[in-house]
Amino acid sequence: MQNLSVFGAIAAAAVFVSGAAYAQGYSSEAKLAQPAAAPQAATIAGVAWRCEGDACKGAAERKANVDGLVRECRKVVAVIGPVSSYRSQGRELSAGQVRACNKGAIQIQTARN
Repeated sequence: MQNLSVFGAIAAAAVFVSGAAYAQGYSSEAKLAQPAAAPQAATIAGVAWRCEGDACKGAAERKANVDGLVRECRKVVAVIGPVSSYRSQGRELSAGQVRACNKGAIQIQTARN
């Protein structure tokens, strides 16, 4: 019976931690490969993105879908253009992942046309 109460305490802690992360909101950053000529804004997968120069920031109260970081990056690049770096929720893409993100986004754009 004691094992059940330990399990219950662990489950309650997990709910608390995930609830705390949920309350903090969602944020991402990207650096454009080429600076934008003018400020631009777009909503991508429920996240409001704003770019000025080569700096882009994305923010949302919450993010409903759970994509891998490269897949998330591809969605952003398909709208705002190639990036030289991408960071989301404290995770950052490596140089190889950034190349995969940019290449994948170009393939998505080509398929749409």
